[in-house]
Amino acid sequence: MMSLGEKNIVPVPVDAEFHMDQTALRRIISQEKGQGNTIMACVAYAGDPTCLRIDDLHGLSQILQEKDIWFHVDACHGSQLAFSERHHHKLRGIEKADSITVDRQQAMLIPYDCSLVLFREHRTQASLSTDSDSIPNAQWSFGGTGRFAGSRAFDSLKIWSSIKSHGKNSMGRMIDGRLELTDAIELEVEHRPSLVLLGGTDINSCMFIYVPASVQRYCIEHNIRLSDSDLEKINQLNLHIQDIIHRERVYYIYGFPLQNCPHGRFIEPVKTVFVLHTLNGNTQSTMENVRGLLDRIEYLGRALLIDRQYICMGDTRGSSTNRLERAERKLTQKLYDKDFVAAVYGSSALQNNAILSNINLMIFAHSAESSKIKQVVSVFRSVMEGEGILIDFEIPLHRRLLVTFEFAGQAAESGPPLDEAGHVSSISSTPEYLSSDEMLRRLVFNVLTTPNKIIAATTGGTNRLKSLETTAARKLITTIQHLGQSEVSTADEFVNLFMSDGGQGKGKHLGYKPRHNVLEKLRKIFHDVQKTPID
Repeated sequence: MMSLGEKNIVPVPVDAEFHMDQTALRRIISQEKGQGNTIMACVAYAGDPTCLRIDDLHGLSQILQEKDIWFHVDACHGSQLAFSERHHHKLRGIEKADSITVDRQQAMLIPYDCSLVLFREHRTQASLSTDSDSIPNAQWSFGGTGRFAGSRAFDSLKIWSSIKSHGKNSMGRMIDGRLELTDAIELEVEHRPSLVLLGGTDINSCMFIYVPASVQRYCIEHNIRLSDSDLEKINQLNLHIQDIIHRERVYYIYGFPLQNCPHGRFIEPVKTVFVLHTLNGNTQSTMENVRGLLDRIEYLGRALLIDRQYICMGDTRGSSTNRLERAERKLTQKLYDKDFVAAVYGSSALQNNAILSNINLMIFAHSAESSKIKQVVSVFRSVMEGEGILIDFEIPLHRRLLVTFEFAGQAAESGPPLDEAGHVSSISSTPEYLSSDEMLRRLVFNVLTTPNKIIAATTGGTNRLKSLETTAARKLITTIQHLGQSEVSTADEFVNLFMSDGGQGKGKHLGYKPRHNVLEKLRKIFHDVQKTPID
């Protein structure tokens, strides 16, 4: 709204509880002043929009007063605590702010909208005013009271009327009730094995995600976090849970993708997670409503797991090997013994997956007669169905399970198809295209340039696969440089270009997901082809 531009906004790091890091703030102030920059203001939160956390306003006010920097507090959510005898101490230091923004419709039973800017010093607000000949300076003329905003509604009347109607003590009790309900919601979430509470709050929000209890158990037993593939599935589950609840119109739950999710046990700090979020402000809400909502979330989570045929590794207790390992062993035992190599790819190739959807398998061999294809398809389907593992039929099995070394060589040399404009061609979802040689070449090229795991092979087959991967790696680098229209000298530059719009081509049709192991594979490809040392 102030048209400052992002380049003029300096973010300040937060601690593990999402409070502004005061040590980092002091360092940033020194850096900016050392560079000759003028700091316009420092903005703190009394209730950030994500977790409703309240910064240490007293500590920040001391730093900013010492440095002579304008102190602004965004109290759109937190200002409600001023009415609470039990919780107003959380706002200690807000009285030192030079300016405060409040959204009274957020908490005071006031219709939208009712937003105000409050100034500690009247002369500061007066300095923003302007004189106009068209506005008389009479005693009861209010035309000049909101000078910098221009014409607007009499919002302060809404606040005055609400306080007069309910009374300050009644307002305080209502707000105390909200926070009591929030504490009860957090306890209820913590007691449900398939729900994971994310962080805490200083006001009246609760943030959590659905993660099957067996998945949590598997991560704890194996001392791992959710893999990139697991997190993709968890995000999709929570997204669809929220979507279904919205369409049912019985309960309400908010959801959004949260960067740097605050749960180090199951989720790496830099990951983005689609979270479920309550913001209980309705005075009619009860714990009975909350339990009904959480029951529905858990039921939908279980139903979606079954519908998508996701296998939670923690469900295989009592077995020395999980389903993926058993399936791989059976495939190894039943595959033929001539020069060949069988590799799993995609999420199947990731280590330490806690959730399995399907096994992506490709066998490279010297020949692919119809009888051999039928045999391989029969073996694969038998093993998958025996282990209860989902089979992906988007690209027909008879087209992608068995590929000749000759065809794979063509795919490695050609790379992804480009259109007349030089962009990567889009993938058509028609059955004809998905069964075509072009689609199969694209798939083979991706298998050769992304992480894969050999589960069965002869020595000759393994050597042929390595040769194919080298050819595909060279083609990948030249393709990305062509799409990005620039040369790169380091692996990081290559990966950044690869994942940019320029590297992906319009529509992002290369099909590489930004998983950690994929990015590491791309870095290794660059090092191997360019003969540069690995950092």
